[in-house]
Amino acid sequence: MGGRIDRAIALLFFFLVGLMMSCLVVFVSWEGAIARDIALEPDLPITTVEFEGQYARVPDWSQITFSSLPPILTAGSFVAPSGVNQLLGYDLSRTWQAGDTADTYLKLGDFQTSLYLQLFNLSTLAQMTNLDLSQIGLGAMEMAAWQTIDDLVTAIPGLGNYRVAEVAPIAALLRDQFPGTPGWNPNAVGTNSTIAEVLSANPELGQLSLGELENLNEFALTDIPDLSNVPLQNLNGWGNSTIAGVPGLANIPFDQMPNPVEVFGLIGIVDVVYGAAETDRHNTISGSQQVGFSAACQTNCGYAELAGPLYGKQWISGKYQEVEGGFGVLKAVNGGREPTGRHPFGNAFKVVVWDTDESTGTITTALFFRICYRGIPDLGCTPYFLGPVPFLSHREKEPIFVGLLDALGGASSPAPIPTGVLEKAREWGIPETALTGGDGRFFGNGSLCGEGPGGVDFEALAAAFSSIEGNYSSVGSFVCDGDGNCGRGLGRYQYMSYRSDVRQMISQRDGGAAFLARVDSGATVSEAEVERFFSQSDQDNLFKGDQTRNINQAIGEGFSGGRLIERVGQIHFGGAGAPIDGSTSDIHGRLTLKTYGEELRSQYEGAVQTKGNSSCGRATGELTTPVAGAPVTSEYGWRIHPIYGDERFHTGIDLGAASGTPVQAADGGTVVFADISGSMTSGYGQLVIIDHGNGRETWYAHLNNMNVQEGQQVAPGDVLGSVGSSGGSTGPHLHFEVRENGEPVDPRQYINF
Repeated sequence: MGGRIDRAIALLFFFLVGLMMSCLVVFVSWEGAIARDIALEPDLPITTVEFEGQYARVPDWSQITFSSLPPILTAGSFVAPSGVNQLLGYDLSRTWQAGDTADTYLKLGDFQTSLYLQLFNLSTLAQMTNLDLSQIGLGAMEMAAWQTIDDLVTAIPGLGNYRVAEVAPIAALLRDQFPGTPGWNPNAVGTNSTIAEVLSANPELGQLSLGELENLNEFALTDIPDLSNVPLQNLNGWGNSTIAGVPGLANIPFDQMPNPVEVFGLIGIVDVVYGAAETDRHNTISGSQQVGFSAACQTNCGYAELAGPLYGKQWISGKYQEVEGGFGVLKAVNGGREPTGRHPFGNAFKVVVWDTDESTGTITTALFFRICYRGIPDLGCTPYFLGPVPFLSHREKEPIFVGLLDALGGASSPAPIPTGVLEKAREWGIPETALTGGDGRFFGNGSLCGEGPGGVDFEALAAAFSSIEGNYSSVGSFVCDGDGNCGRGLGRYQYMSYRSDVRQMISQRDGGAAFLARVDSGATVSEAEVERFFSQSDQDNLFKGDQTRNINQAIGEGFSGGRLIERVGQIHFGGAGAPIDGSTSDIHGRLTLKTYGEELRSQYEGAVQTKGNSSCGRATGELTTPVAGAPVTSEYGWRIHPIYGDERFHTGIDLGAASGTPVQAADGGTVVFADISGSMTSGYGQLVIIDHGNGRETWYAHLNNMNVQEGQQVAPGDVLGSVGSSGGSTGPHLHFEVRENGEPVDPRQYINF
């Protein structure tokens, strides 16, 4: 592939090796925090929560915002290698001073899979905080300076249709920058020239950024049409913006976030408070998401012993005890350690018992935050080490809210996208495929193999849609929907060009932004361009996710069998709110909702009957490399073990690649194992095994996540998961094995790496 993502992933590996081994620099002034107790409870709005007749004080999240949280007590910094920042387009580094408020040192990307701040748009934030966007300078939006013209055209459907003169910041940018652009003559562009026309004639101008303007605050946020109406996640580098760098966001209460902080769970009673002289405590309810929430403490075990429903349980102070935390590449930060604690309010932050004073019978608590980068590549999250931020205090015999007893504890993988987030995304017109899931699946597996909910055959369903809509290079008519979005249906399933997920995929290709601008303008585009900018695998990935949701909706409405397929067709044709068996038709008038569903059912049933030529589950006998372009970092055979230091036989080949890089099936077959390695495969971490028939298997180990499940048929090249460092691993890589009749053999016999 020629897109920016592919080049970045290929190059990023070499930086990440250094990042894992030596370049994650972090400094936190813990001495000051330990020396200085949190003497007084901060002035936080308080309410009460009830559980089984018991009441406990909790923060009133309807009145607490990032800007109103108490200041952090310690200074610190985290420095990532410049090469990584350059390739990611995201500055992972961070510096904070004692006394800073959370909105100034925390970024949107840190909450990508917790609070989902990226789903907000400026209009919503302005309504919630009573802002007049026409009176706020463009420079107040931190990420505005990072946007190129191409970025803006990609992020804002229809922007390319505006005349240059109608978008003052872009007009000024072109006027100011043209002397340094070879061949560009601003006088040649008339007042009626659209942005799309200018980019089509001069594609290099798309790389000009708003940050090159002398003073962004000469322009208002409203001077870029519809900027305020697109989700923040549409904009380039959104995750790098501080919370304070988005107008209004720092003043949104935590209970009004796209995934709001909620208060639900158990209440205990602080029975007795013990100081740090205590040792060997094992009946705990504190820990981390990595080790679970019953982590034992050996020394310096200050704690609160609880009574009531949690009689005898111990919440250990994190002031002295640290536990394993974080995941992915960023797990290495702070030595992979974080204060022991709990997550009673979700995983946006961690609540830690801090000071334990036996003489007064009181405990103080503190909040700790983390740094995350979720995407491609998926670097994961650091341990919760940004703190302490003073929180609530409790006295002996006072009820204390602890949340659910396991409170996310011990989970081997994060939760899927919360239902409330999905509902909010639908309300704001954001396709679910444009959301970052909590399970780390940022890409599909490029395959139509397998069955969806209700036993629906994806391959047959895709063929049925194709018989109605067209092929992978099809170009639909230029149309506008009821919300003013205009564009064309593209490809086999006729996904509209104004969908944010479609635009994100296309924009990653070289020249993709200029192509989108032309599509937005209604200009004619060729089938060859569709194939170039919207690949078959992109279309199929989008299709599988879309239809899974459509099928689930139809099942929830009570449909099954043939009527299930009909209803799925109606939802695809008319949207999630399409009336059952409705008479509405599209602009062509050929099919109604009802007849579209009937046609899809007929084609689907025919496709199921003629599916004999499918490549799903069929081995070709030829193996291909599972990670394209990845270098071999350790050969098959005897070697010095990188962890244990002794000589051991290496039963496969290691391929070096960045965490999050797709791992593909070396040949077709059936997945016979997709789980955490067990006693027979100790150290392999997340492992996928494919049976190719005739006694041959391939093994894919140390994965970051898995996109397949046991029993699933796969075709050659299907994405099984992503490169990671799970299990016995010293850094992100794929351990790849070939086995014949159960015995490992050298993969180089089959593949020219």
